[in-house]
Parts: sequence; C-alpha cells; structure tokens
Amino acid sequence: MKKIISMILILSFAFVIFSGCNSNTAQTEETNVEETPQESEVVEVIDINVAAPSGAPTLSMIKMFKEEPFFGKNVNINYESVKSPDLMASRIISGEIDIAVIPTNLAATLYNRGVDYKLVSSNVWGVLYVVGNEEKDSWEALRGKEIYTMGRGLTPDILFRYLLSSNGIDPETDVTLTYMGETTELASAFIAGKSSISIIPEPALSNVMIKKEDTKILFDLQEEWSKLNQGNSSYPQASLIIKNDIIENHPDLVEMFLQEYENSIDWLSDNANTAGEYSEELQTGLSKTAVIQGLDRSNIKYVDAKNAKEDIDTYLKVLFEYSPEVIGGKLPDEDFYLQK
Repeated sequence: MKKIISMILILSFAFVIFSGCNSNTAQTEETNVEETPQESEVVEVIDINVAAPSGAPTLSMIKMFKEEPFFGKNVNINYESVKSPDLMASRIISGEIDIAVIPTNLAATLYNRGVDYKLVSSNVWGVLYVVGNEEKDSWEALRGKEIYTMGRGLTPDILFRYLLSSNGIDPETDVTLTYMGETTELASAFIAGKSSISIIPEPALSNVMIKKEDTKILFDLQEEWSKLNQGNSSYPQASLIIKNDIIENHPDLVEMFLQEYENSIDWLSDNANTAGEYSEELQTGLSKTAVIQGLDRSNIKYVDAKNAKEDIDTYLKVLFEYSPEVIGGKLPDEDFYLQK
C-alpha cells in the first residue's frame, strides 16, 4: 500500500444564526422609544459524510442510503457508495469522510499513520469463495492446479496463502497463483473459461453464478478460517470507523446512528427483495437478483468493537505475520477501538 502521510484533521462545523429583534415601544410625553432585543438563537448545523465501498459494505447500509433516516432537523447526512479503494482512503485522510465502512486492515493502517478515527464495529465477516468447474473435496485436490486470484500481497491473497499453508499446501510450489487486476476481470476470465479455479468475492460471485450456472463453490474461505481459529465465527473483513471529533462532540448522534445502522443490518435478512430494489434504484452496481442470491454469502452482521475485538486482533495478527505493511507496520493499540 502506498505510504500514507500522517495528517491532523480538523473538522469545522458551520453555524447558522437565527436572530430576531422585537421592540416594544412605549411612547409618552416624558419617555423616549426603547428597543428590547431578544437573545440570539444559535443553531449548530451538523453535516456528516458517510461512505462505503461498493459491494457488501454498501449493502450493509443500503436501507439508510435509500430511506435517509431522520437524526434531527439540524443534522444533514450525505451517503455515498465509493467504487475506488484508493479514492476512499485519500478522502478519509483528507477528512472529507466522517463515517465509513472500510477494510479492517485499512482502518488499522490509517490509525497507525495517525489518522484521527476509531473503529466502532465490524460489519462484513468475509466474502471470499474458491469456485470451479468441478467439485473438489479437499485442499489436497488443489495441489498442482492453477488458481486465478487478485491483488498480490493484499488481504485476499494473504488470507488464501494462510489457508493453503495451514492445510499443507505450499502456495509457492504446490499451486500456481495467477493474479488479475480487479474483481470484474477475474469474474470475466472465469465466465469465459480462461480459468477453471478462481477466488471470487461476493457480490461478484452472484453475478458469475447467474451467467455461468454450472459454477461450483469449492471452498467457503470464511468456514475454513473458522476451522483454524476455534471460537471465531469468521474474520472481520470490513469495519465501521467514525471520526474522533464526532464521537467526542456528538455522542448522542453517534449512538443514534449506530442504532439505526444495526437495525438496518438486521432488516436485510427479512427484506432481501427490497434491498435488491434499493440497490438497483441507487445504481450501486448490484442487480436485484445478485443481492437476493448473494446476501447470505455476504456475511453481513453488526458486532460492536468491544465484542469484535478478539476476532479483529486474531485477523490483524495473521495479516501482520505475513505482511506487516498491510496493517501499517504494527498491531494497533487499545485506542484503536471505541471504548464503551
């Protein structure tokens, strides 16, 4: 990951002042006219920018994106689905984004570089799947195979290498890992038959399975992680971060937002059709069919920082052991997490 320059972020809120002056006039031969001004009313207008990468993070917030819940007449919240991870990171560093769902390792990296946010909850618990044209009943069946994947040295690559090694397969000598530039390229190659085994994340996987009906899921990497890490349901791939200034100065607003976000995630399980409709209306890139078919495999659930901390620490330690730079060179300390 490109070196991130530490920045001190300052958020300035606009103040709108409504003032009025009433004058009561009493006029007699002995007195002059007097004005009695009322006290000025000061109303703080709070502008909040909320962003999530396209895919499962945006889906976790899709109800809020569409319905724009009310947080007070002086609170303006703007929601945005961001397609470029690099753009997301740069806008967080610059302070443009106040609340965001981002990869958990990126949250750690930003924190280690002094960017002024806290991790508040984990919300996307893994979306990676090994798919193929033929069934494979064991990791050993991958030996000698070419496997298409993405992002050499990034978290999906590190996670897969960790699982291969833990199951007796040397990722350097026992398999051939072929890297593609991005998820859409990876999916297209599999659909076209250029690859017979690929690692494809949701929601791209649902689109692949719609277009290529004989696609078989060989390994659910979330389940494979759980087998190796007893007690951990999965790995916290994406988490919610909030700017410290907002946490400190607007705790009631933060509490309201978190409650609404948790409710929105809970809403997904019984409202896949509506979530799909919202996704199409907002042009997030996810079709209604893809949302419906891929929702369960997107592993979206709300776990606050206190209860997610053990899983986050385990995940970050694995990443750190393979490649320290993907979490900013060190494990984050306790101040990384919202304490409550």
